Amino acid sequence: DRSVSRGLGDVYKRQGFGLSKFLNFKASTEKNENIKKALEFSSQAVLTAQAFLGNGAVQQQAAAAELKARLDENKIGDNFTEAQILSYIKTAYAREKANGALGAMKPLVSAEELAKAEAVVSNATETAQAPTA
Repeated sequence: DRSVSRGLGDVYKRQGFGLSKFLNFKASTEKNENIKKALEFSSQAVLTAQAFLGNGAVQQQAAAAELKARLDENKIGDNFTEAQILSYIKTAYAREKANGALGAMKPLVSAEELAKAEAVVSNATETAQAPTA
Protein backbone atom coordinates (compact mmCIF):
# COMPACT_ATOMS: atom_id res chain seq x y z
CA ASP A 1 0.00 0.00 0.00
CA ARG A 2 1.65 3.19 -1.15
CA SER A 3 -1.06 5.65 -0.15
CA VAL A 4 0.01 8.44 2.09
CA SER A 5 -1.30 7.92 5.58
CA ARG A 6 -2.91 10.83 7.35
CA GLY A 7 -1.60 11.71 10.75
CA LEU A 8 -3.72 12.16 13.83
CA GLY A 9 -3.57 15.95 13.40
CA ASP A 10 -5.55 15.69 10.17
CA VAL A 11 -8.14 13.50 11.87
CA TYR A 12 -8.57 15.94 14.74
CA LYS A 13 -8.78 18.89 12.35
CA ARG A 14 -11.56 17.17 10.41
CA GLN A 15 -13.43 16.44 13.65
CA GLY A 16 -13.00 20.06 14.75
CA PHE A 17 -14.47 21.24 11.48
CA GLY A 18 -17.40 18.91 11.96
CA LEU A 19 -17.93 20.24 15.47
CA SER A 20 -17.72 23.79 14.18
CA LYS A 21 -20.34 23.05 11.52
CA PHE A 22 -22.57 21.44 14.14
CA LEU A 23 -22.28 24.41 16.51
CA ASN A 24 -23.01 26.86 13.67
CA PHE A 25 -26.03 24.79 12.66
CA LYS A 26 -27.23 24.67 16.27
CA ALA A 27 -26.82 28.45 16.64
CA SER A 28 -28.67 29.17 13.41
CA THR A 29 -31.46 26.78 14.40
CA GLU A 30 -31.90 28.53 17.75
CA LYS A 31 -31.84 31.91 16.01
CA ASN A 32 -34.52 30.71 13.58
CA GLU A 33 -36.67 29.48 16.47
CA ASN A 34 -36.31 32.87 18.15
CA ILE A 35 -37.37 34.60 14.94
CA LYS A 36 -40.38 32.30 14.58
CA LYS A 37 -41.44 33.13 18.13
CA ALA A 38 -40.96 36.86 17.51
CA LEU A 39 -43.11 36.68 14.37
CA GLU A 40 -45.85 34.77 16.18
CA PHE A 41 -45.80 37.10 19.18
CA SER A 42 -45.78 40.21 16.97
CA SER A 43 -48.94 39.10 15.17
CA GLN A 44 -50.66 38.50 18.49
CA ALA A 45 -49.49 41.87 19.81
CA VAL A 46 -50.77 43.72 16.73
CA LEU A 47 -54.19 42.07 16.93
CA THR A 48 -54.47 42.81 20.66
CA ALA A 49 -53.45 46.45 20.21
CA GLN A 50 -55.92 46.83 17.33
CA ALA A 51 -58.79 45.61 19.49
CA PHE A 52 -58.07 47.75 22.55
CA LEU A 53 -56.53 51.03 21.51
CA GLY A 54 -57.20 54.11 19.40
CA ASN A 55 -54.86 55.51 16.78
CA GLY A 56 -51.98 53.90 14.89
CA ALA A 57 -49.12 55.42 16.89
CA VAL A 58 -50.60 54.31 20.21
CA GLN A 59 -51.33 50.86 18.80
CA GLN A 60 -47.79 50.53 17.47
CA GLN A 61 -46.25 51.51 20.81
CA ALA A 62 -48.55 49.15 22.71
CA ALA A 63 -47.84 46.28 20.32
CA ALA A 64 -44.07 46.86 20.56
CA ALA A 65 -44.25 46.93 24.37
CA GLU A 66 -46.29 43.73 24.39
CA LEU A 67 -43.88 42.01 22.00
CA LYS A 68 -40.90 43.03 24.15
CA ALA A 69 -42.66 41.69 27.25
CA ARG A 70 -43.44 38.36 25.55
CA LEU A 71 -39.86 38.01 24.32
CA ASP A 72 -38.58 38.77 27.82
CA GLU A 73 -40.97 36.20 29.33
CA ASN A 74 -39.44 33.62 27.01
CA LYS A 75 -35.92 34.76 27.94
CA ILE A 76 -35.06 35.83 24.39
CA GLY A 77 -35.73 39.58 24.67
CA ASP A 78 -32.03 40.42 24.85
CA ASN A 79 -31.59 38.97 21.35
CA PHE A 80 -33.67 41.75 19.76
CA THR A 81 -33.04 45.48 19.48
CA GLU A 82 -35.80 48.10 19.70
CA ALA A 83 -35.48 48.66 15.95
CA GLN A 84 -35.93 44.95 15.27
CA ILE A 85 -38.97 44.78 17.54
CA LEU A 86 -40.54 47.75 15.75
CA SER A 87 -39.75 46.10 12.41
CA TYR A 88 -41.50 42.89 13.51
CA ILE A 89 -44.55 44.93 14.57
CA LYS A 90 -44.69 46.76 11.23
CA THR A 91 -44.31 43.48 9.35
CA ALA A 92 -47.03 41.83 11.43
CA TYR A 93 -49.34 44.79 10.88
CA ALA A 94 -48.85 44.59 7.10
CA ARG A 95 -49.35 40.81 7.12
CA GLU A 96 -52.49 40.96 9.25
CA LYS A 97 -53.89 43.80 7.15
CA ALA A 98 -53.18 41.88 3.92
CA ASN A 99 -54.87 38.71 5.15
CA GLY A 100 -57.93 40.66 6.35
CA ALA A 101 -57.52 39.99 10.07
CA LEU A 102 -57.34 43.69 10.95
CA GLY A 103 -60.48 44.55 9.03
CA ALA A 104 -62.33 41.83 10.93
CA MET A 105 -61.28 43.18 14.33
CA LYS A 106 -63.91 45.18 16.15
CA PRO A 107 -62.67 47.66 18.73
CA LEU A 108 -63.73 46.89 22.28
CA VAL A 109 -64.16 50.61 22.94
CA SER A 110 -66.20 52.83 20.63
CA ALA A 111 -64.61 55.87 19.00
CA GLU A 112 -66.84 58.10 21.14
CA GLU A 113 -65.80 56.39 24.40
CA LEU A 114 -62.17 56.58 23.36
CA ALA A 115 -62.44 60.32 22.60
CA LYS A 116 -64.01 60.91 26.05
CA ALA A 117 -61.24 58.93 27.76
CA GLU A 118 -58.52 60.77 25.82
CA ALA A 119 -60.11 64.12 26.78
CA VAL A 120 -60.08 63.17 30.45
CA VAL A 121 -56.44 62.09 30.26
CA SER A 122 -55.32 65.20 28.37
CA ASN A 123 -57.25 67.47 30.79
CA ALA A 124 -55.68 65.70 33.77
CA THR A 125 -52.23 66.11 32.24
CA GLU A 126 -52.79 69.84 31.58
CA THR A 127 -54.11 70.34 35.11
CA ALA A 128 -51.15 68.50 36.61
CA GLN A 129 -48.72 70.64 34.61
CA ALA A 130 -50.34 73.99 35.40
CA PRO A 131 -47.98 76.24 37.38
CA THR A 132 -48.98 77.00 40.92
CA ALA A 133 -48.24 80.24 42.70
